Amino acid sequence: MTNWLLEQQMAISLLLLILITLERKAIKSLGANVIYALWLLVPLLLIVNNLPQDVILMDDQSIYRHIVSIGANTTPQNLSFSWGLIWGLGSLSILTFAAFSQWKITCLTRYNSHKVELDITLPNSLTVVSNSQLTGPILSGIISPTLVLPRGFHSQFTKRQQHLMISHELVHFHRGDNLYNLIALVFVAIFWFNPLTWLAYRAFRRSQEIACDAVVLKQATTQDKISYSKALLHCAERSLHSFAIYSPYGEKNTMFKRIASIKNPAKIKPALVGLSIALSSTFLAGVALANLAEMTHKIDNPETAHPVTRIEPKYPVKAAQNNQEGSVILQFDIAKDGSTENVKVLESFPQQVFDKVSVAALKQWIYKPRIQGGQAQRQTGLTVQLDYRMDIVKDDLSPKTSSVEKIKVLQ
Repeated sequence: MTNWLLEQQMAISLLLLILITLERKAIKSLGANVIYALWLLVPLLLIVNNLPQDVILMDDQSIYRHIVSIGANTTPQNLSFSWGLIWGLGSLSILTFAAFSQWKITCLTRYNSHKVELDITLPNSLTVVSNSQLTGPILSGIISPTLVLPRGFHSQFTKRQQHLMISHELVHFHRGDNLYNLIALVFVAIFWFNPLTWLAYRAFRRSQEIACDAVVLKQATTQDKISYSKALLHCAERSLHSFAIYSPYGEKNTMFKRIASIKNPAKIKPALVGLSIALSSTFLAGVALANLAEMTHKIDNPETAHPVTRIEPKYPVKAAQNNQEGSVILQFDIAKDGSTENVKVLESFPQQVFDKVSVAALKQWIYKPRIQGGQAQRQTGLTVQLDYRMDIVKDDLSPKTSSVEKIKVLQ
């Protein structure tokens, strides 16, 4: 997983930097809706950046035969520091916080809220409730969304303000923005270690809100815009930070930018919109072509795959006590960085006796990656045989041609 994350960083960082810059500098020329739509490039990039890449299929192999004893010196691996563990803890923390926040607001909508009837036509699947702990309307939920209004919503805002604010939430509802927000949050949880991810998440949410405002105020009068802006300021002044992850009123900088966009609406330039779409398509096509430039091919007589770090299997205690011997044949791939992947047992005798220790050991082996055209290549379909023996047997250590690498594990 760690290797995959690192492989994505160059393309993702470049794209996020472009989108963040466009959201800050080009929203007046492209329009909020175009900027918001351009965020779809992020999941598209992940798709095209993970198309099938170059793979070397190992048909015939010249493999050395090795003898491994239980007491032999091996190259130890430092397990005290694991980037994978740190990444997992970070991702889990973010997802846990998000789940807790969702649970918190769900509790408010279920147990501390009252149903509200509005004189505005709403979708049948949308429930409306009021709660005293909110300062502005928010849309919660994905499968069964709930529109939550602040207690005293009708007395705090004029009829026109109420209509505009509810229309804003309905735009979120019809576009399915809560689902997009969930996807964006998962993206942050995966790539949390990249600072651009956090900046991009805020820019994404900001462009989402401004795009909604643009739809609501498309045919609005100047007086409507002034009234709507006053309502937003009222919500921002009383916002509760504990709901900032859900409420568009919790982040004041976003609110100020929304009001600035209302005051000075975008003057969309079609030529720039067309150029941005063309450049986006070119960027994705370039990434896709770069990944498909080298096709999968076979090597008939490759050199031996040499391990640079070999962790010996531990002879099972129970098998040793019973003087039990056996063998396990495993299949595995070698990643571009030399680590082993997709380890699986092909054959074992006796079954299930030596399988677990064999897989555990092979997953820790590091091979010298195959270099072709100046680049490391992924290798698939390699096999290794681990022979478990209770006594030392002299073996011929000369190279042998075989599709299986044979390893003897001695008690």
